[in-house]
Amino acid sequence: MKDLVLSKRMEAVVNMISPQSFTVADVGCDHAYISIALIKRSLASQVIAMDVRRGPLEIAKRNVKAYAMEEKIDLRLSDGLDKLDIGEADTIIIAGMGGLLIKSILEKGKNVLLDANKPPALILQPQSDIREVRIFLHTQAYHIVQETMLEEEGKYYTVLKAMPGKKDGCFSDAEWLYGKYNLETRCAVLQSYLQKENRVLDNILAGLQQTIKKAGESGTFVPEKTLERMDSVKKEIAINLSAMEYYKNT
Repeated sequence: MKDLVLSKRMEAVVNMISPQSFTVADVGCDHAYISIALIKRSLASQVIAMDVRRGPLEIAKRNVKAYAMEEKIDLRLSDGLDKLDIGEADTIIIAGMGGLLIKSILEKGKNVLLDANKPPALILQPQSDIREVRIFLHTQAYHIVQETMLEEEGKYYTVLKAMPGKKDGCFSDAEWLYGKYNLETRCAVLQSYLQKENRVLDNILAGLQQTIKKAGESGTFVPEKTLERMDSVKKEIAINLSAMEYYKNT
């Protein structure tokens, strides 16, 4: 059987799995490449691969059969965590979705997270709204123990691992937005992202300021939305600069 080659993003997800994992639930498994890799690399004894779409699940079924892993990977048609029983998995993967969708899946399947005996570890890869995901985990008595950020084909991705147990303490806007772990470990990819974001925000602010200046010179009305957008960009720049402070003198 040919080697299974994963994308950098998928590799980052797989690398977050603890080797002693017994059963991993791969939510939104798509074609089951991550599920297959977990069994192939002996990172999990069993995998429950779930997807809400029949088409990708059929392809996943063919892939699982091609690698002769029918006994190790259980394929389920499931909307989020609907078909996962409490205590059935010790680790849950949700990757390749928007952050608000991931939050919705976890919220809807909250009974699985609140397993009194052993709440599962979470491996998440939100493609947007990561701040909201971090805040949600905190409200659900989870804490982030590891994060990694990577760039692939010009896009930035963040993968995080959260464990049950709430950690007390205050978080800054920069830590919620960019990740306390990434900032404290001075993630090189995050530094590159911050620098790129800073240039983009500066250009946006300069454009807004020019628009307002021209309006003032011509005596035309400046829309309230333009002023609100400028205030918002200034706040984003302030958070960005506070995050970049972590990288000074290193």
